[in-house]
Amino acid sequence: MSTHFPQDFFWGAATASHQVEGGNWRNDWWQWETAHPDIIDDASRSGAACDWWQGRAEDDLAQAAALGQNAHRMSLEWSRLEPEPGQFDEAAFARYRDILSHMHTLGLTPFVTLYHFTLPQWATAMGGWTNPTLIDRLAALAEACATRLGDLVPFWITINEPMVLAFQAYAGTRWPPGMGNFGAGITALRHLLQAHAVVYRLFKRIQPEAQVGIALNVPHFVPARAAHPLDRVVTWLQDWLFNGVKLHALVRGEFAPPLAWPAQPAPDIANTFDFLGLNFYGRYDVMFDWRAPAMLFGRHVQQPTVRLEHNDWGQPDPLAFAASIKRLAAAGKPVYVTENGVLDNADDDRLRQRVLKEMLGALKRLRREGVDVRGYFFWSLVDNYEWAEGWRARFGLIGVNPYTQARFLKPSAHLYAAICRGEMDVEEVG
Repeated sequence: MSTHFPQDFFWGAATASHQVEGGNWRNDWWQWETAHPDIIDDASRSGAACDWWQGRAEDDLAQAAALGQNAHRMSLEWSRLEPEPGQFDEAAFARYRDILSHMHTLGLTPFVTLYHFTLPQWATAMGGWTNPTLIDRLAALAEACATRLGDLVPFWITINEPMVLAFQAYAGTRWPPGMGNFGAGITALRHLLQAHAVVYRLFKRIQPEAQVGIALNVPHFVPARAAHPLDRVVTWLQDWLFNGVKLHALVRGEFAPPLAWPAQPAPDIANTFDFLGLNFYGRYDVMFDWRAPAMLFGRHVQQPTVRLEHNDWGQPDPLAFAASIKRLAAAGKPVYVTENGVLDNADDDRLRQRVLKEMLGALKRLRREGVDVRGYFFWSLVDNYEWAEGWRARFGLIGVNPYTQARFLKPSAHLYAAICRGEMDVEEVG
């Protein structure tokens, strides 16, 4: 195996609680699926999901270890742990201890996300992330998790993709609570970043030895016509709104427009990470279009692209992937690729295999150049319930039939296993 991937490099895949556990009837997504089947692309429900809560987590994680993986990224379900405000469910903590202990037995290092999109229904009733009191509520959850589970968790991720949640659920209408209000989205993002900083300090106080970071979706935006001034302007605007403002807050400690008008100091947020997690799915080629005000007058025209009717994941470009890694590495802390994958519903799994080789080829090149990237987590270990896309979007290395719970290994699972085990090298890309 290439020396650019050392023995202590983390090879894994990722999952999220609501998407795999099943039976999360106390959270906002369960309520949303029930009340708004017209919003879910295939009108499906998460239902039993991948049946992890009832015992299949152990089998799927054992399969991950058998495929040569040495780490796994998972998340905790807030509504299970705190079904009512201030009331913690010790049986739910015990179940997570069982899963985490099993991961250690298998040789899988846990990377655990505290908050991955879903809220208890009682928190949604408070206004969700538009309500600043949720910051303290997440901190209370973090303290409960650190004291009950921290001995099993060397890596914590505070929040998954705060901008995606703010955009989809508060500025947008396809995720709960579906407010459809840009101002609500900005408020939610501010509160999510503030919550991250509070939780970071809490984890470090209780577990000083733990590594604590945040997972950020950082797509790569480029002008569709490099010399066209309006394409360049709208590209900058989209990148600043989706990527720039959150990185500026985390690195510089300032809420810049549109998070605040005028800019406001936010020193408590600066440098609140031991590492940055990158979630990357694609590149967007942005063309000016006056008919697209909701997209800041920038239409996405990249071809080919990976999309379903309502969602465009962009073009899985290894050079854009490398650019996003270097952008995070510029903050001076280690980078972990906490999600990277591709939707591929084809039986031959050919696109997923190609993307895996190209992305890891780009990663190999970056490591040779000295970029401090220490792990790669493919999204996802198993086919799962993909939010408003329902069961239509299949991202897994392991195929899952949600009706029978039957599993099967895709060709990409075997390919990734050969790379993880050091039986196959990848060619540098870049």
